[in-house]
Amino acid sequence: MNKLPLTQIEFTPLHERVYGELRRAVIAGRFEPGQKLTSRKLAAALGTSDMPVRAAISRLTAEGGLVQLSNGTFVLPVLGRDQFREVMELRALLEARATRLACGRIDGKGFKRLQDSARALDKAADDQDIVSYLDANQKLKFTIYEHCGAPTLRSLIEMLWLRAGPALRYHLTVLPRITKINFHHQAIQALEQNKAAAAGDAIGRDILEGMEAILNVATFADDAAARPAESASSAKADV
Repeated sequence: MNKLPLTQIEFTPLHERVYGELRRAVIAGRFEPGQKLTSRKLAAALGTSDMPVRAAISRLTAEGGLVQLSNGTFVLPVLGRDQFREVMELRALLEARATRLACGRIDGKGFKRLQDSARALDKAADDQDIVSYLDANQKLKFTIYEHCGAPTLRSLIEMLWLRAGPALRYHLTVLPRITKINFHHQAIQALEQNKAAAAGDAIGRDILEGMEAILNVATFADDAAARPAESASSAKADV
């Protein structure tokens, strides 16, 4: 019997789609540090049952994207100043490495996505739209990293973004100044020219100088206060 000229349809289980959507939302900073998440309200927002949401919450907690308090409440972690610096410095180290590995691997479609994200990032900065700015910044950087050919490295980077995303959204009040120290155009140009070291340096510098701009103006809890209080009342509005 001849094989039919059809391509099999990919099927992604519901629990994987729920996990992916919640993970993207945390990474993009759609929730604030200290915000309480409930499976019931998340399920209602996603239009699903409670079970896949609970499974996603468990996975995100294991990855460090959520913290479970002693009373069973799940909240977004709150980073202190030193914790924020540590996460961002690790990001710079690993993301510079991923960028160097991606050099020479990005095709024409990949570069178009990078240029589209760069334009969206610049427009968001001009419009003073922090949410769109962070979304475009994430898309640009992860477009690079998906070409690095190192899945373990990508996984580590994503785990750091789970910690950094909410903190960036909460503390990014320096958008007019942070646009002056963006190096995404330099990174894209270096990638187009197959200059791996220069591309990695541009991404690392983009992360570190953005970190310093935030640290210079943002108010952080100290390390002791950064841990969520052991009570539901300490958490921010629940979702």
